[in-house]
Amino acid sequence: MKRNSVIGLVSALALAAATVVAAGSPAQAAVGDILCTTPSNDSSTYSPPLSLTPASTTVTITRDLNTCTSLSVPAINSAPVTVSQVTIPSYSCLTLLNTAPTTISFTWNNGATTVVTGTRTVNLAAAVLTTTVTGTVTSGLFTGDTVVYQLLAPSTDILACTLGLGTVSRIDSIATLTIN
Repeated sequence: MKRNSVIGLVSALALAAATVVAAGSPAQAAVGDILCTTPSNDSSTYSPPLSLTPASTTVTITRDLNTCTSLSVPAINSAPVTVSQVTIPSYSCLTLLNTAPTTISFTWNNGATTVVTGTRTVNLAAAVLTTTVTGTVTSGLFTGDTVVYQLLAPSTDILACTLGLGTVSRIDSIATLTIN
């Protein structure tokens, strides 16, 4: 499958997921919500690239949530580009697929910060890698609210890596975020 076709498929899936989130139950319209949809994105770069063999890897995450709305803080419309870096002592394309605890920080366009603590789950199916973080805002704006942060990416490189047929140097994902 051509890379553009895969990206088109992921875009269509992201739009469908955003539509489901936006059209969900009335409980999702509670004051305090944040809804960020496409074309928001999240990219991870791995140095050295991930392979089947676990190795110390530096992960650089670039996050840009640029289409956001908030009912309780109408001035929020984005979480502009942030870059963070972490070194993981033993990481491979197989451990990338593991469920793991995670903490994510979002800095909004008004300067406020939201820190989320939760669990990352990963699903590799057909042409799509779906990463979902579910958790709670543990500090900052919207403390106590629940969070779903979902990333959709083409899975071609990851599938090849898990079969020992390549490496993963970068994952570019379409992102959606719901806080309520």
